[in-house]
Amino acid sequence: MPNAYFDEGQRLLQEGDWVGAIQSLGWAKDVEPESIPVFLTLIAAYESAAAAEEEPDLLQQAFNVCRDLRDRRLPMSPDEQAGFYATFVRVRDNVIAARAAGWTPPPPKERVQETLRQPRSTT
Repeated sequence: MPNAYFDEGQRLLQEGDWVGAIQSLGWAKDVEPESIPVFLTLIAAYESAAAAEEEPDLLQQAFNVCRDLRDRRLPMSPDEQAGFYATFVRVRDNVIAARAAGWTPPPPKERVQETLRQPRSTT
């Protein structure tokens, strides 16, 4: 089934429009939640954006998409499995390197809500 969002995301990724590519590929993932190429291209978009912007938070987003794909346990060909494994390890290692360099990942959504509810000290 043709996915216009995927095609648009790939085009925008090639043009270096990270925001547009990530947005389109996110929609493509919603349209085709079992498409391995959509997941891998979205991960690549986050990685490219992270490298271009020198922003480790984008690496964390790439890692989140990797975990999402892993947790879905979608059937993959041996080539897709090998490609995904290499991608997962590369992204994980880059996140670990960013942490070692002093970057602190954002808290999970659940903790953000807890933090916002805590009263501020007036000291």
